[in-house]
Amino acid sequence: MMMKRLLKLKCWLPACMFLLAAPIHAQVPMYEGADRMQRLLDGAHREGVLSVYTSMAEKDISRLVSAFEKKYGIKVKVWRAGTDKVLQRVISEAHAGHSEVDFVLSTAPEMEALYREKLLQPVHSPMQKDLIPAALPAHREWTGMRVYVYVQAYNTQKIKRDELPRTYQDLLNPRWKGRLAVESKHEWFYTLVQAMGEEKGLRFFREVVAVNGMSLRSGSTLLANMVSAGEVPLALNLYKHVIEPLRAKSAPIDYISLSPTIASTDAIAIMRRSPHPYAATLFYDFALSDGQKIVADNSISTNRRDEAILARFQPIIFSDPVKILDSYDKWDKLFDDTANGR
Repeated sequence: MMMKRLLKLKCWLPACMFLLAAPIHAQVPMYEGADRMQRLLDGAHREGVLSVYTSMAEKDISRLVSAFEKKYGIKVKVWRAGTDKVLQRVISEAHAGHSEVDFVLSTAPEMEALYREKLLQPVHSPMQKDLIPAALPAHREWTGMRVYVYVQAYNTQKIKRDELPRTYQDLLNPRWKGRLAVESKHEWFYTLVQAMGEEKGLRFFREVVAVNGMSLRSGSTLLANMVSAGEVPLALNLYKHVIEPLRAKSAPIDYISLSPTIASTDAIAIMRRSPHPYAATLFYDFALSDGQKIVADNSISTNRRDEAILARFQPIIFSDPVKILDSYDKWDKLFDDTANGR
């Protein structure tokens, strides 16, 4: 995978020197004075434009950007791709000495990789105080914006409510033979296995596969559609927000949440050499305030402490992007081997 290759990249010396000396870029996102908002507004209007690279779904980023442009009159240029491609482009441009992008929005492990490449800028925002601990790494060079909650989705025509598992151990029941599938996201697998205890967790999943089998699928939307169509009776790790639109259309799909619930976060960050630091910081604050409300209206949980959706899924365990990054190759292979019974 592209992620594996990019994790091994080292910053070239000329690029690193280019990235480390820009006081104005550091000063703006770190400013905490009482006139912070007015300074950001004045500076952003002078700059007039903002460049954003993101892996956010097109409909979501369009809503976010449109609301920002309407409120502040700042033109936003968006380049959108998958998480691996966003990571690759940001690093490649930095190595080439380019500083086109101001702001990045992608998943937390990829953002942690950008932090390790020394490409991101620490930010002190008044909006950070309202966020959950999982959204705030100590270095403050990225901040979580949205929460992805993993749930277990089932086809309501294939499985009766009283047949559903109440614990993960219930998946060992022979009734699930040939009826289970997982989406190929080893972050969920790693976090759940660690919560169970690594030895016990690996043994449990290997036993489930040995007894009942487990098909491995790629793509949350694809797997959700397969559950809805009845091709997969029970999927173990689908995003809640992928299921909600299907339920709204009265598709035969619903979900449960086995304990503990696993969740992950995406993240926002300002580039260390942002050409438009005022606009980038203004967008950062917007994403964590008005932007949170826009996101919450779209069936996705925010990272706010008062998020009602998160309260429904306790106990909840967040995947650790640092540990995932450190053990990426190992757990990617372990997940693949386990799901395939190797």
